[in-house]
Amino acid sequence: MTTADLENPVIRFDPELDLETTAELPGKDIMHDLLRQFEDDAKGSRLIQDSHGWCFYVRGDDGRKYLVELSYVATKDAASEWVLSCLRCSGLRFWGWIGSPRSAVGEESSLLTKRVEYLISHHGFREATN
Repeated sequence: MTTADLENPVIRFDPELDLETTAELPGKDIMHDLLRQFEDDAKGSRLIQDSHGWCFYVRGDDGRKYLVELSYVATKDAASEWVLSCLRCSGLRFWGWIGSPRSAVGEESSLLTKRVEYLISHHGFREATN
């Protein structure tokens, strides 16, 4: 898994957000926009709310399936913290068995970098300074 720590100085969270009573977790609009932006490029799935944030599946140029997820970290009196991650999904890769020249290294880093750049340029995020 490849991750990026981000901050958004405009969005702030109560550190005690009650996940059971919250209908939608923070970040839905941001991830929906991110999914639409790269839909044609990476053949994205629908937007999914998981237990800590939002995610969607994309298919990379290498034909593999990846999960892109945006999770928030509760903060108090500071810029909100977010973790954007990209994980290659497991699956059968027949080309590995027959000696195909496809690389064993996935596209997690390049898929993540494109999305980080978009969040910085369009949604006011910045790289975390931890």
